[in-house]
Amino acid sequence: MVTLTTSLVLGNLVWSNPTAQAANIFSNDFENGNADNWTSTTGTWSVVEESGNHMYYQSSQNEGRSFSGSNTWTDYSVQADVKIDNFNGTNRTYVCGRYVDGNNYYAASLSNSNGGTLEIRKKVNGSSSTLASKTDFPITTGTAYTVRLELSGDSLKMYVNDVLQLNAHDNNLTAGGIGLVAYKTAAKFDNINAVAPTATPTASATPTATPIAGSIYVAPNGLDSNAGTIGSPTTLASAITKVAPGETIYMRGGVYTYSSTIIVGQDNSGSSNLRKNIAAYGTEKPILDFYAQPFDPAQRGLQIYGNYWKVKGLEIRGSGDNGLFIGGNYNIIENVETHHNRDSGLQISRYASSLTSMSQWPSYNQIIGVYSHDNYDPDNGEDADGFAAKLTIGPGNVFDKCIAAWNTDDGWDLYSKSETGPIGVVTIKNSISYKNGQTSDGNSTANSDGNGFKLGGEKIAVNHIVLNSIAFQNKKHGFTYNSNPGSIQLTNNTSWSNGQSNFAFDTGTHQFTNNLSFAGGSSDKTSGTDILSTNVWWKSNASTNAKGLVASAADFVSLTPSVVRNADGSFSLGSFLKLTGGSDLIGSGTPSGTNIGATFP
Repeated sequence: MVTLTTSLVLGNLVWSNPTAQAANIFSNDFENGNADNWTSTTGTWSVVEESGNHMYYQSSQNEGRSFSGSNTWTDYSVQADVKIDNFNGTNRTYVCGRYVDGNNYYAASLSNSNGGTLEIRKKVNGSSSTLASKTDFPITTGTAYTVRLELSGDSLKMYVNDVLQLNAHDNNLTAGGIGLVAYKTAAKFDNINAVAPTATPTASATPTATPIAGSIYVAPNGLDSNAGTIGSPTTLASAITKVAPGETIYMRGGVYTYSSTIIVGQDNSGSSNLRKNIAAYGTEKPILDFYAQPFDPAQRGLQIYGNYWKVKGLEIRGSGDNGLFIGGNYNIIENVETHHNRDSGLQISRYASSLTSMSQWPSYNQIIGVYSHDNYDPDNGEDADGFAAKLTIGPGNVFDKCIAAWNTDDGWDLYSKSETGPIGVVTIKNSISYKNGQTSDGNSTANSDGNGFKLGGEKIAVNHIVLNSIAFQNKKHGFTYNSNPGSIQLTNNTSWSNGQSNFAFDTGTHQFTNNLSFAGGSSDKTSGTDILSTNVWWKSNASTNAKGLVASAADFVSLTPSVVRNADGSFSLGSFLKLTGGSDLIGSGTPSGTNIGATFP
C-alpha cells in the first residue's frame, strides 16, 4: 500500500517558496524583438523570429562574441537554449560565465568533432584550454539544447538538457558576467537565465490576515461587486478580469463551489517581467470544487489561455473534464493538487482547432510540484491521465517534481496524432508515476491503459526527455515509447514492479543512460543506444547490464512503497527504492561517480 501524506508547516504570508535557494539575476527571451541588454564585439548578431519565437542569432562565419551582466558576479549559473544551424566545419559554440572580455572567460562548449563533443573550457589572457571533455555526444544542427554552466568557487559544472555531463576545477577567474560565443558557427540562443544562490527565507510563525499591496483578495463568500480587499473579497472570475501584470490574486482558504469553467482568456496575459498570479493566501488551502458540472468535454475546471500566469497552492477537484487546462505560453503551475476530475487532471493543448501550426500551440509552460490523482472518465476509462501533454503542444513544456497516481488511464500521456502531426519536445524530470490503470477506490475499465509514462503515439517521432524519474506498480508499462520511433532521451530513471515491461521501447533510436529496471512483469525492450553500457535492464527474470552488474532486492534499502508529499509540493520517498551503501550500482554510471537509477533526497 502506498502512503501519501502531507507534511504541515507554517509558511510565510508573502507568496514565495520558503525553500527557495536561488535568485534570478538575469533573464532574456528576446520576445520584445531586441537585444538591448547585450553588447556584441565581433560577428553579426540580430534578433530573428523562428516558429513564433524570437532568438538571438549569430550568422557570420567568423567568430561572434556578445556579453551581458556584471563583472562583479561571482558564483552563479548561466543557462541558454542553443541551436546550431551550421558548424561551418568542426567549430565550437559557447555559453560563457565569469566573462570579463573576449580574452577571459569560462565556457560550456558544444562542437560536432569526434561524433559530438562537450567541453568545459577556459580562456585566460587570450590563451584557451580544455578543462574537461566528453566525446561521442551527438550534436545535431537545427536541434535546441539547453546548456547550463554552474560556477561555484573553483568548481565548474556543465549540464545539457538538465543532465550533468562534465565537472572541472579551476581558480583563474573569480568574477565576471555572461557571454555567448559562436566560433565560426551560425547559432541561435534563447531563454537565457542567470541564477545566483541566496539565503533561505524564514517562515513567519503565525499567519495573520495582513493586506499585501498590489493584491486582489477572493474568498468563498466573495461577491463580484466587492472591492477585492482583504475585508471585502471579490470572486475569482471577477479578479481575473481586474488583476494587472505583476499583481497577485490571493485566494482565502475554503471550498469554492462552481458549476461552470473559470476562464483566463487568450487576451489576458502578464509579461516575462510581470506575471499575473493566482496564489493561496499564506498557509490557507483554497479548494476549487467543480462537482456540480456535468460530464462534458466543454466543462473544464480552471482554463488558462493567456500567457505569463503563475498559479500556486490550489486544489482543484471534480470537474466535468480536465481539472486544469493550459492553452497559453510561459505559464507556471506550482504546488497544485488536481483530482477526481472526469478527464485528465492537467492537460496542455491548443485552445482552438483553428490553430493548426505548432507555433500557435502552448509552449514553455512549467508544471512544478503538481499532484494529479484519481482522475476517471466514466464513459470508457481511457482518457483520464494524470498529466496530458499531447495532440497539439509546442516546444519547451517541462514537468518537474510532479506526482501522477491512481489515474484510470496513464500517469503521463504525450500522444501525437497523425491528423495534427508531431508535438513539441516535452521534458519530465524528478517525477514519479505509480498505480495508474485504476483509481484508489478501484474504478477502472477494460480500456484503461495504465502506463506510467506514455511517450508517443501513431508512429510519430518526437525526441522527448525523461530525467531522474520513477515508475512503479502501474497496470501496464513503466516507461513506454508507445510507437514513437524517435530518439527519446531517458537518463537516471528507475522502473520497478510494473504489470508488463518496466521499459517498453520496441523500435527507435532512443538514448538510454544510467537507467535501472527491476522485477518487471515481462522483459524490457530497449531499442536504441545503451550509453557506455550504464543501464541495468530486467530481461529473462534478471536485472543485469553489459558490464556484468547484477541488481537484486539486496541493492535497495526498502521495496515497501512510501511517497510523502511535502507542504511545498515536493515529495520524499524515504528509504523506498534507495540504493544501499554497498550496492555496486552506486557510482557506476556516467559521468564517473554517478549512480545508476533515480536519486531523491
